[in-house]
Amino acid sequence: MQSQVIVPLDGSASAEAILPHALLFAQRGQSILTLLQIVTPSGLPGVRDRMIPDNWSEGEEIWGQDYLATMARRLQSSGVTIQTRHPEAALAEQAIVSYTKHQPQVQLIALTTQGRSAAGRAIFGSVAEQVFASVPTSLLLLHPPKGEHTASGPIVSTSYQTIIVLLDSSVGAERALNQATSLAQECRATLVLVAVPPRPGEEIFFAEEEQPISGETAREAQEALKSADSLEDKAQLLRTTTGLRVETATATKEPEAFIELISGHRPNDLLVVATREQAPYGAEKFLRHRNVPVLLLAKYT
Repeated sequence: MQSQVIVPLDGSASAEAILPHALLFAQRGQSILTLLQIVTPSGLPGVRDRMIPDNWSEGEEIWGQDYLATMARRLQSSGVTIQTRHPEAALAEQAIVSYTKHQPQVQLIALTTQGRSAAGRAIFGSVAEQVFASVPTSLLLLHPPKGEHTASGPIVSTSYQTIIVLLDSSVGAERALNQATSLAQECRATLVLVAVPPRPGEEIFFAEEEQPISGETAREAQEALKSADSLEDKAQLLRTTTGLRVETATATKEPEAFIELISGHRPNDLLVVATREQAPYGAEKFLRHRNVPVLLLAKYT
């Protein structure tokens, strides 16, 4: 059965910003690209209002069909099979989760987020947070700039010049490295290896000139140095076996400065690859910044 990449759309330029990225992954996996437009039935409790006409949901569905048909035409030149679906649900996250659970061939959910701070729902935004918590599927997330407008005409897939992969000692991180390496070879991108602490709450990045943070033991500092040596060994092996340009992070505590340093001030050419387990204490640092897509891989992807 052919795999699917699904993209929820609501008619906004913000939601559409994920499409060039989703298209790339659909092309790579020879997957169907499924466009979802969620219809909210007017008869649901809390939805019907005296100001809402009886045929409101019907009009919404007609508009959604026209809208997705237009988006499908704009994607036709990609060579990817496009399909459109209009699930009914009170909330977008309910529709996405339900569709994914009933379609086991869904390999990737691609959607934009609104989260910016570290509190509450702010890591992903409310919809992506619920999807993240409810299904184990890989997620491709992007926080686009406000007020961004998408150009009319054909939608083409993006490419990446820099791919960052977050690494710890887990098996999942090794799978993430394999995915990132394969994608870097296809895009002819620079691969950047970044060590992630094995437990939540630690800082990911430390500048070379910094001393260990207060409370860090000498043993922990020594382990950090060993980790850096191991990361460079891994990078050298990849350079030899793949011919890729592979770097290890010369890091900073400020993710925004790190992004600019690594991506050459062009964050839209950058992708971060991580495991879902790393999301709360790794990938979220990138998700707070706009135009940096983050691929969170499912456990067995």
